Amino acid sequence: MPDYRDFDSLNVLTIIEGTLVNESPLRIGVGGEPPLGSSVDMVMYRVNGSPCIPGSSLKGALRSLAESLAKSKGIAVHDPWDDDAAKKEEEGGDFCAICGIFGNTRLSSHVRIYDSTPKDPRETKTFYKYGIAIDRDFGSVRSGLGPFVEEFVEPGVKWHFRMDILNIEVLPEPKEGDLRASIIKELLKMMREPGLQVGARKSVGAGLIKLKEAKWRTYRLENGRLKLSCEGALYE
Repeated sequence: MPDYRDFDSLNVLTIIEGTLVNESPLRIGVGGEPPLGSSVDMVMYRVNGSPCIPGSSLKGALRSLAESLAKSKGIAVHDPWDDDAAKKEEEGGDFCAICGIFGNTRLSSHVRIYDSTPKDPRETKTFYKYGIAIDRDFGSVRSGLGPFVEEFVEPGVKWHFRMDILNIEVLPEPKEGDLRASIIKELLKMMREPGLQVGARKSVGAGLIKLKEAKWRTYRLENGRLKLSCEGALYE
């Protein structure tokens, strides 16, 4: 496996910007206790008062999908928090392709995924859904836990999307021999169809988002400066 510790220089940078749409209700909670005075047990994560899809949630979902793709190709994958595996890769200078994209405890990430905010916050509506906790052993309502209330974003919201790819040649075509590039290209295809699930309640279909439209720009280092090399639409 190659050594991906190439952060001492920036040779190629690809920026992808587009529009995400959640095709099913979406909930990404704030975690912990609800805000003081809230009538909802599990509120939607917000920034400046508007619902937001954290870049960390998108990145985590993409990493999980990338791991599944790698395993289907017979590529060994380890947990990103497996520090023993990460240390072994660091000592040998040979990192797996997934860590070469998303990083691990000893290697920085080659992708940056930004928080996604609504394109029209005024038209971004939420609704409340009541639920109950079911005891897995008895198949009945769990004793001592009453109904709870969750907040979801309604389907059909358009979100800003931006992803930066550092020192991996993906577009216009993946660099031959770089497994990371082909994996990222496949991820981008899958973000369009069948889509990507983020947030809570994925097992009942919530959180399905799709990248409806996107444009890319690739910059290369020339004479010590990054210059636009090529650009285009992601889905043509």
